[in-house]
Parts: sequence; C-alpha cells; structure tokens
Amino acid sequence: MRKLDELDELISEYERGKMDRRTFIKKAIVMGLTITSINAFLSSGGKVIQNAFAQTPPPGKPANITVGFFPTWVGGWSGVVIKHRELWKKYLPAGSKVDWDIQVVGPPIVANLMANKSQIGYMGDMPALVATTKRSIADLRIVEINLFSDTGQICSCMLVRSDAPQFKDIDEAIRWLDGKKIGISGKGSCGDRFVSSLVRKTNIKPDVQYLDPTIIKTSLQAKKIDAAQSFQPHVAQIMNHGFGRLIFTGSKWAAQDANFILMRKDFIDQYPEAAKGWVKADIEALEFIMKNPYETVKMVAQELPGFTTKDLWMALYGHYPENTGSMETNVIAQVGFDKNVMEFIDESFKFLHSRGAITIDKPLPGAIHTDLVDTAIKEMKVKIPLGRIKGLPLKEFKEK
Repeated sequence: MRKLDELDELISEYERGKMDRRTFIKKAIVMGLTITSINAFLSSGGKVIQNAFAQTPPPGKPANITVGFFPTWVGGWSGVVIKHRELWKKYLPAGSKVDWDIQVVGPPIVANLMANKSQIGYMGDMPALVATTKRSIADLRIVEINLFSDTGQICSCMLVRSDAPQFKDIDEAIRWLDGKKIGISGKGSCGDRFVSSLVRKTNIKPDVQYLDPTIIKTSLQAKKIDAAQSFQPHVAQIMNHGFGRLIFTGSKWAAQDANFILMRKDFIDQYPEAAKGWVKADIEALEFIMKNPYETVKMVAQELPGFTTKDLWMALYGHYPENTGSMETNVIAQVGFDKNVMEFIDESFKFLHSRGAITIDKPLPGAIHTDLVDTAIKEMKVKIPLGRIKGLPLKEFKEK
C-alpha cells in the first residue's frame, strides 16, 4: 500500500472517532510527518497534512482537457472521486488543466467526444462500443474498464410498479410480465440487451417501450407502465421512494454489465503522459471507492441533489433483496482487459450488430486500446482486478 493510502486510512480513522488524538499523533510521526504539519492538520483540516505526501507530477507536455461523466450511472463514480479528491493533479503533467462535462445521461458525452469538446469520457458498455465504430467522425478508443459486473447488477435490474402482486418466486414474476408494458432505458442499451435476452430465454411477449431513465421512474410512480428495466443508482432510488419493487436481476441468466473509459486517439497521441496519468488517477479512485463507501457516496451526492446518500450507498454497496436471485458481488473494480472482459466485448458487438446499432460484428483494429492501462498497472504495481464490491446489509449504512 502506498504511503498516501496509509495516510488516508489514518485520517479516516481519526475523523470517524476510532482513534484518539494522542494515538493519531504518534502514528503520524512514525509515518514521517512533522509536528508542524500534524498541528496544521489538527487545526485546519486534512489537506495540509495530505500535501506533505503529495506526489510530484510526472514529466510531459501539460494538457488542457475536458472529461465527461454522468453520476446517475455508477460507472461514472470513479470520475467523481478524481474530481473531488483532485487526483488528476497527482498524475497529470504539471500545468495541466481539467474541465468537467457533467451530464445526466450518456449520449451528450458521446456527442462532445465526437466534436472534440471533450477528450475523455466515462460511458456504459453499449454506447461506448458503438462510439468506437464512428471513425469517419472521430477516432475514439476504449482505454480502461473501470467497473465490470459479472452478475449483471449494474444495469440488468427488473422492477415492477408498487401495486404489482407479491410473487412467490422469480418464475411467477416472469409469467406475470408476459403481455405487460415494460419500460427499457434506451434501444441498443445495456437494458435492451438484458430484456432482449430475457424475452428470448423465457418466451414472454411484453409490450416494450423505450424510455428515458427519469421517465421510467415517473411512469412507474404514475402506474403508466407495469414494469421497467433500470440501472443503478436509479434502481435504489425507485426502491427507497416506493415507486417500484425489484423482482430480479440478471444474475439468474448470467447477465453482465460494464463501464468503459474512452479517449480520443488524437489526444492519446499528442499527450501520452496525460492519457496514462488519467488511467492511474482512475485506478487510485477505484481503490478509494472500495475502501471508503460513505465518503464516496457523499461526494456523489454533491453531484446528484435528487438522490440521498442512502440511495447512493445502496446502489453500489447494498445487498440486493434475497428473493431477487442476486449474487453477493455487485461490481468488480476491473481496470484491465482479461479473457472474460474480451469475451463480453465480443458478445456485445454481436448483439449491437443484431439490433442494427452498428454495421460490424466485432471491434475495429485498436478499438480496445490496452497500452495505457497495461503500462499504468505495471508502473503502479497493482494486480487486476483490484477487487470486488460485495453487497452489505442495510444495517451497515450509517450517516456520518
């Protein structure tokens, strides 16, 4: 564990009241901090002491970049952590500047990448893969898979309206869905992939309606649809506010979901150190997310005023209801591209091709640009995947 991580953990324990002042001072001195910096921290807050371990930015040409993410999708949360903890200052060449393109849905992020209004974007699996096929407009490359769910518990979630029957099991719930109005968060999306697979495997014939994620919430609440696929953190918010109930996730059918980080190829070529530095910053952000659940959701809540910290905690860290066929693991902090990920990408391309979303059924050469993440992993001496985030019972959530 790097020293800055140890320092974060020490500060976190002290601020949560798990360590007294005397013990904190002793441990900080052992770590090499001066009395002056310790006193400055105790009197004015953590940034002073953290700066004692601040890493010198790497050499390279400074870059002015805009980064897009949408916090209404858990796949963008490592971007939130980079923003709030200013991790980019640690890993990008000195003099670099970062602006933020924060959206409520993914399509504007793709559009801004295409138009070179942004150079880096956090994107759900389906739109990210489609974006790599538009080279006549812009050459976009997938450089990292920050989150991967081999249980389908990011996007493959099925909800029913609050007055739906109480089903004795998943099979009964599926029979009830036959002929019902089901909202899906976008054609050619991760939700479309899940519901299409469900229809094929169960032979049900629902009335499918493609809706914006926010419209799905209001439609469930107003009983205009019977059921809906949605993704986190919308799912947790729908459940917590009583708009609908989760009846199952895609775990029963081996569904998989992911988030990718895309970069413009011209940005990678012109600013290789900044591009690699961003991947490193994201790796550190993922490490923070795994170790600091409540601190993470507090940051995300600042970007999402309509969501409570409980909504956000449940979305990533909460255990799904027992009767939904869900698994222990919610997401994997994946980072790199292993065999399972590449197989997932190949299958996703076939799905997108079958839906007419793209004209090819496999990635273009270099679309999965692994050089940056492979180098970052080696230089940071981390093993991938970084770890799994497993669902915790609600009693573990505590406001601080």
